[in-house]
Amino acid sequence: MFELVLSLSTYALCESNLGCDLCVSGDFAQALKKFAKATGVFQCLGDDLLPGWMAKSKQHAEMEKESLAETRVGVSAALTSLHMAMSQQMAIAAILVKRVVPNYALVGKLCLGVAVELESFVSTMRSKASVHMARLEPSFLTLVTFSINVQRALSLYFLSRHLWNSSEFGVAISALSEATVAMRTRSSPTGRGLPEIEEKGPLQVLSREVADFRLHMECLLTSWEKDNSLVYFDKVPPSVPSDKALKPIQLNKIDEFHLEERDHLPFSIPGAKSNVASASPPPSYNQAIMNDSQIAANNRNRSDSDLARELHEKLNSETDHSSFHGSA
Repeated sequence: MFELVLSLSTYALCESNLGCDLCVSGDFAQALKKFAKATGVFQCLGDDLLPGWMAKSKQHAEMEKESLAETRVGVSAALTSLHMAMSQQMAIAAILVKRVVPNYALVGKLCLGVAVELESFVSTMRSKASVHMARLEPSFLTLVTFSINVQRALSLYFLSRHLWNSSEFGVAISALSEATVAMRTRSSPTGRGLPEIEEKGPLQVLSREVADFRLHMECLLTSWEKDNSLVYFDKVPPSVPSDKALKPIQLNKIDEFHLEERDHLPFSIPGAKSNVASASPPPSYNQAIMNDSQIAANNRNRSDSDLARELHEKLNSETDHSSFHGSA
């Protein structure tokens, strides 16, 4: 079972790596399929194989500390959420690369769904696999935290675009203002905003894109505020009203994975193919007893008939002999 679990985990990670390569090359549709495959494998491990395996073990605490992360139910459940988030990101990217104006409200809901899945990954690791969460690279957790805040900021940004197109100018300005705040660098590790992008840190490669997005939102906010003050005169609320806020959409893109059932290996060496094909199955115990009884009865029948035949021949010979002497 251990080898099977590691093999499936390796297969899932291979599919995930292929999805990352396809994402970098811009093939978001194929990347989505790869991430969906990885999601299905991790879901199979976390919901089926690992719980059944662990149910037979009595040393859960010791195994949690000493076993590999790939063999833990909590890790598989967390990776399922992580890869569902990655699949949904590919769906969003596939929408945005099209040269048409997207449905801003839909994209905003999808971005919020990605943030929810990423938060589920973190909370599941913390509650069900805290030992293994402590072993993760800090830079990876920093990237996840960064992604959560970016997705929430994007959700507010797309909401503002939707509201502006719907002529709700004041609420649109409020939503865009909140998005700009969400994209700022946070002042404390627990504060709102993005983690600090250090010069040699893991997020440095994204610094240019972050700066461009911040500049775009600031320019758009300035333009909207000017238009509203000169043309629309719509009241700007301090925050987005609850009835205007978006609700997350989670696509749950999963390519379900099932292990194929195989025939059990025979415990004896099969003979030639022709003999194996023509050989009849062995008799049951009752059939064997019945056959033995019939064979014994047949043997008795043959013996009695032989004795009768011999006796008949003997009598015939004696009769013939006595007749010969009588005639003499």
